[in-house]
Amino acid sequence: MSTDKYSAGRLNLPFVGICTFGKRPYVADWTQIDADVAVLGAPFDFGTQYRAGSRFGPRGVREASTLFSFGHAGAYDHEDDVTYLPDSVRIVDIGDADIVHTDTAQSHANIKTGVQAILEAGPFRW
Repeated sequence: MSTDKYSAGRLNLPFVGICTFGKRPYVADWTQIDADVAVLGAPFDFGTQYRAGSRFGPRGVREASTLFSFGHAGAYDHEDDVTYLPDSVRIVDIGDADIVHTDTAQSHANIKTGVQAILEAGPFRW
């Protein structure tokens, strides 16, 4: 019996559904992170006076990363003949840190809270 996503009946292709990093599970409760890798977005660009927009970076990275979920586990590199980030690497997306418009100190504190939650969960256990 095949275990690929094509045989399961629900493909969850890159262009459908909720956009998380690599279409991996979303964990809203930062006290419940149980993974090898946790992805946190920090959509902050208050430091620029011209051409702001880096706040959209985390969303763009997530959107681009969905291409690695095209029915296969991970991202296959044909030059190395290796699949990187297979299903055996447990990755979760914990969303973005809350950014408070016009409050840089609080925004940075919120980013720090997210990073601390990841570190306390102890990911990166390969």
